[in-house]
Amino acid sequence: MTRPSIDWRHSLAAHGLAAHDLSRHAGTQITGLDLSQPIDEALIPTLRAACAERVVLLFRDQHDLTPRAYLAFANRFGGRPDLHSQRQYCLGEHPEIFVVGNVEENGRRIGASRVGLNWHTDHYHLPEPGLFTFLHALVVPPEAGETRYANGLAAYDALPAAAKAELDGIQVRHSRAKLFKALFPEATAEAQAAEQAKMPDVIHPLVRRHPELARDGLYLGGEWGSEIEAEPGLFDRLLDHMTDGEFVYQHHWRAGDVLMSDNRCSLHRASEWDETTELRRLHRIILIDDQRPQ
Repeated sequence: MTRPSIDWRHSLAAHGLAAHDLSRHAGTQITGLDLSQPIDEALIPTLRAACAERVVLLFRDQHDLTPRAYLAFANRFGGRPDLHSQRQYCLGEHPEIFVVGNVEENGRRIGASRVGLNWHTDHYHLPEPGLFTFLHALVVPPEAGETRYANGLAAYDALPAAAKAELDGIQVRHSRAKLFKALFPEATAEAQAAEQAKMPDVIHPLVRRHPELARDGLYLGGEWGSEIEAEPGLFDRLLDHMTDGEFVYQHHWRAGDVLMSDNRCSLHRASEWDETTELRRLHRIILIDDQRPQ
């Protein structure tokens, strides 16, 4: 569904908020908003429109944001919260919140550290994939561990007309089983088989229409679980094109940061850090879309 066009920059200013673009094609910082407090309902479509156009929004210094308030904020943007199959990495009172990182409690690992260490869009392996993703940084290393975001709309726009024509009608196969094995190498064979049975492979179009912007963009899925069977090598070429620095914003984390990203025509990738000496803990919420890519 195409939503009414919103001049989100003007609307933010009217609410007393400031917007600062962090790169040419992706990333905008919104200042003046405390996510631990109730947000004006009129502001939600504005933030949604900004995220759709800019791929990722940054809200800094959200140190007072509780898991309950964090989840309440995310739930205002539609879709439904994902409940991860690896429930041991979810918060007990709020299982919609998945812990990303290498933290432990009482001698037990409570976060998944390998999550995100490949270019992907969230939950591309589902018939109705990821809509928006939220990340709240609680503990971050002083260096490394950055997250990069790539704009698939801008990357598609930059292709020559002939290249766009060649992509028309091409499909991509997305496999949760392949992704699961890469993400959770510690999982048993039984757990891997259960994941495959629960989530069979799906097919989505390579070029999808962003329903709110009425623009076409690249929808690659993820480098650990997706393939274009009809044309070997095309996936890697498009991945290289889309993740070229021109279309990418690289985020250097600070404790208290919240990022909100649109999964529909984008990719993102976390970066490695020294897990032997530094801790990293992010709280993630993924909202699942209510429609298939078209």
